Amino acid sequence: MADKRKTEIMPGFELVRSLGKAQEEARKHAPPPVQAASSRAPAVPGAAPHAVFARTVEPTRRTVRCFRCGYEFRFAGGAKDVYCAKCHAKIDLSDRTIAGVFSGEISTAGHVWLKPGSRLEGARIVAGSVRFEGAMDETSHLEATRWLELGPGAAFEPRLIDTESLRVAAGAKAVFRNRFFVKHLDIFGTVEGDVEASGLVSIRAGGFFAGKLKSQHLEVEEGGGLRARCFIWPEGR
Repeated sequence: MADKRKTEIMPGFELVRSLGKAQEEARKHAPPPVQAASSRAPAVPGAAPHAVFARTVEPTRRTVRCFRCGYEFRFAGGAKDVYCAKCHAKIDLSDRTIAGVFSGEISTAGHVWLKPGSRLEGARIVAGSVRFEGAMDETSHLEATRWLELGPGAAFEPRLIDTESLRVAAGAKAVFRNRFFVKHLDIFGTVEGDVEASGLVSIRAGGFFAGKLKSQHLEVEEGGGLRARCFIWPEGR
């Protein structure tokens, strides 16, 4: 038997309005959303917004030369000492600062800074790098296995210093009456005399070289000065 009940038809406008009311009622009674935990630090009132970045920083790598066997190797980290990878000798990596008269002995693969007014008397210093701004007597010896920087006011005897790379800082002056041998020479100040370099000689802006120069490579920046007899012989020629 057919169903004789009548079906009520709702106009389209009423249907849309009914659905809107139902959604609004559902939002009113819905529980508050749960916020995910944030890894950022809580904001400080009045502070400007900032981004948070995370990255892994590789430790600084340095070249270390063993004072016992002369072997060079690369080392990364902030340790105060390390053992030679070849002969296992203990190598000091600490930095030193000398402010007055020093008469002892220092052997470190770190950095040594001889401040203005310092003086070496009967001293022997061997370091990875040296900044020299003091004076030294004729019984002292200064050696840098990587580089040695001469600062303004440095008073030294060239035959008493030994370094692979020499840097003459702005305002400093180095005079070599006899031939001075070095691998790399970086000039920000003034150099006069006879120099032979097996690597690169760089005359920076404001730097000046006068005398005789023999090197494999020569670089003169704009603003640098050169007045010398030069013999440049690049490798392979």
